[in-house]
Amino acid sequence: MDQRTLKELVYHKYGLNFQTDANHQQDLQLLMVDEKTPFAILSNSRSLLDVKCPKFASLIQNLPAFQSPQLVPDDQEWVETDFRQINDHDLENVLDYAFKATANGNHNFVAQQLIYLPGDDTETDYHSQKIPINRQQQQLKNRHVPEPLQKMMESYDYTILPVDEQGVNFYRQGQMVADYEDHYDQIYELKRYYPDYHAMNVHQLRTYFTWRTQLRHGDFTVSSTSYAYVYIYELLNNIGVQGPTEGYDKLLEFSQRYADNYGQRMQDYIHQWLQDYVLYYGLDRQRANQAFADKLETDRDYHILLHPGDYSEEEITKVFINHCSYLEKCRLYKKAPEEWSKVVKAVWQRLIDEQPQMFNQMVATKAFSTKYFFAGAVFSFHQLPKAHEYPIDSERQYQFKDRKYYCKVWYPLKDQSKRLNTFFHELDRIAREEFHLGHPLRPRAIDEQVLEIIKMGLQDYQREREEAQRVKININMGDLDQIRADASVTRDSLLTDEEKEEDIETSAPQPNVDPTTSDKSDHHDEPLPEQQDDSSGDEPALDPDQRFLITALLNGQPYEDYCKQHHIMVSILVDAINDQLFDWIGDSVIEFDDQDQPQIVEDYRPDIQELLKEDK
Repeated sequence: MDQRTLKELVYHKYGLNFQTDANHQQDLQLLMVDEKTPFAILSNSRSLLDVKCPKFASLIQNLPAFQSPQLVPDDQEWVETDFRQINDHDLENVLDYAFKATANGNHNFVAQQLIYLPGDDTETDYHSQKIPINRQQQQLKNRHVPEPLQKMMESYDYTILPVDEQGVNFYRQGQMVADYEDHYDQIYELKRYYPDYHAMNVHQLRTYFTWRTQLRHGDFTVSSTSYAYVYIYELLNNIGVQGPTEGYDKLLEFSQRYADNYGQRMQDYIHQWLQDYVLYYGLDRQRANQAFADKLETDRDYHILLHPGDYSEEEITKVFINHCSYLEKCRLYKKAPEEWSKVVKAVWQRLIDEQPQMFNQMVATKAFSTKYFFAGAVFSFHQLPKAHEYPIDSERQYQFKDRKYYCKVWYPLKDQSKRLNTFFHELDRIAREEFHLGHPLRPRAIDEQVLEIIKMGLQDYQREREEAQRVKININMGDLDQIRADASVTRDSLLTDEEKEEDIETSAPQPNVDPTTSDKSDHHDEPLPEQQDDSSGDEPALDPDQRFLITALLNGQPYEDYCKQHHIMVSILVDAINDQLFDWIGDSVIEFDDQDQPQIVEDYRPDIQELLKEDK
């Protein structure tokens, strides 16, 4: 188990994150139930994990992959393991024990959760002892409860191992009351992490089942968030539905109609669980496409960029517009979007052909992803996944093992938009140089190989354009004489005698004419709109307000009073200036600093000063 997977496990299972602490080394991170009680300590540099196992630490230290603690030396309640080497299941069991022991303050926890098996040579005297009555059993004695709830509450099995205890009991109890309906006239709230039936008292159980009864009959009312999660857990476990298809549809319905009442976090959980649901139960392609719609869209974008030859210029350009901001603002694109899209495709095709690894350096990188089925939910693995793998699309295929699923997926680079913007800025700059367009742009830092590929791509585009402009005429030479003869007969039949005599005179031989001096006005190639040299008059015209602000910023002068008097918002004025100068500079020329004050970008100060001189 790697460090990221370990952190995902504790977050999804316990709702906790590793934290740094001022009283410990910077290399160490603590996993805490409260502000004072850590039950696990992680060393980032050494891949070590120390876990607090009260009363059983000495026994666990003797097991494979465990040893005496180094991060918490001289503490007999801690054990240590290398989380990269230990079996995942063993690590989960130890963390479960440590979490529950710490959360319960060690009160009767060991006696309730663990079973000790003595060796064959051990003589043990057994004595009858009174089994403690738990809270729910005590409630059953004190008041009348509906019989289905009574049987359900009494069925809780404490002998199940901690890692499966909550999920298995929830599933079994849920099946017992899958069709139960209640009509309780009181309302009791429930606030609980990972809520289940066992966490509720009789009043809360009856409140929940009354709410569920109303929901199933189409009468929804907002209830405690914990009750809503119990209902969702039921659907994940296929409790109260005829099968996975119905369960998925009801879960989707709850997400679309009701989950917004409980906040975005619930929506995020359901979104992930719907995907888990499709994979675990092997649902049909229609529901898979629905659950994975966002990932399918992203995968398709990356597939298009990886295989540009299979897609149109418009499709490729649309993908880039979705992933960066420069292209849509580019003057060349705005003037001739269809033609500029051909430029984009030609250059990108050349880049993928020559340097395919540049995709990983500019767009996304593929990494191995591991997730737990229904992480963060109360779920019983009462059956294995229906299949061993599930292909979502050409870029995403999931494989299952035990309670996890694995997949190599594309992860966008954190600065993807910035890298693509730089690429298109350089394409814009070089295109202006090659085609003699507008104002030259200041170069940005980019790989020299990419610059050469951009130039090669522009040459590819020019060749393709010249080829497309060539007039292609197919003439059947065998029919040419017959065509002439037919035309001559038709013409002669239409002429009068006088016209025939004039025709004989004009058919006399004429002086030779040099074809090279003939008028070619009908045969020259019309230049593309973006290939016309329009550098004259290209400078943007700033209005008085824009000119005032940019001048004030250049000279370090105050501008606040002017903006107040003219009822101008500085942020709006800055946006207008950036938009106005983008075609000329190819970037934003004013940015806001840490104090939210506008500042001229120093790299563009000379260009702006030159612009102001020319605009006078």
